[in-house]
Amino acid sequence: MTTIAPRAFNREMYHSHPENVFYGTDDGSQDGSFAEFAEIKAHYEGVEPWRRDDIHMVSVVGGLYGLNLIPLWRPKRLTIYDINPAAVTYFEIIRRVWIASRNVAHFLDRLTTGDYEAESDEEQFVRENIILKQRGDLPRARGSTKRPYEQSWQYAFEHFDETKRILSEVPLEIRGEPMESDSFRSYIRGQNNLWIYSSNITEFHYFDLDFDDPKNCVLLQIIFPGQTQLLDLAPLGGGPAKVWYEIPLRAERV
Repeated sequence: MTTIAPRAFNREMYHSHPENVFYGTDDGSQDGSFAEFAEIKAHYEGVEPWRRDDIHMVSVVGGLYGLNLIPLWRPKRLTIYDINPAAVTYFEIIRRVWIASRNVAHFLDRLTTGDYEAESDEEQFVRENIILKQRGDLPRARGSTKRPYEQSWQYAFEHFDETKRILSEVPLEIRGEPMESDSFRSYIRGQNNLWIYSSNITEFHYFDLDFDDPKNCVLLQIIFPGQTQLLDLAPLGGGPAKVWYEIPLRAERV
């Protein structure tokens, strides 16, 4: 019998649905304590120093929990992906406003007042939703919100300037595709310095990915109910490996 993801019946809910953008993450500890981040930070600080020198961070947009990983992992290259075009637009707005803001207070004030240009109808829609979120008036028909930005992006806010520098300077690629797509699979297969954040994708879909040599590859997912799984593939380095994106993640040499 084939095992399927717990919420596979709902897997299409994010495909081109602008009303299904998360304005503020619900990843991590359900009480909003951010307690799960200590484990992620301890892993990063515990790896051999050379592994931190050339990280290519790959992150789903989702609710942008990945913003917290940017000043922690300090990537030399950044890839952001999402199947939902409106989610990609949301990231692009947050990045643009972050780069152009002096500090956290200035950034949040600009989000609250909509003090930035909206360059398309979709950007206008997202900007309006952010304003509504900040007022506490965002209707579910337009988007989802569970936590204030101060809780969602704690580590990124604590390291605002470093996050700003990386968002400004590091080469960025944006991909509008799911992880299980042939294009994504081909994109990541030959890279051996990937640190990937996938949020809770395995609640909705199970799939597998191949790596030619994952000598410095790390996979991180946060699944229900706020459970963190960090799978370091370094022990499988030196040859090809396969990863099964399931609950829990698993991998082996092939």
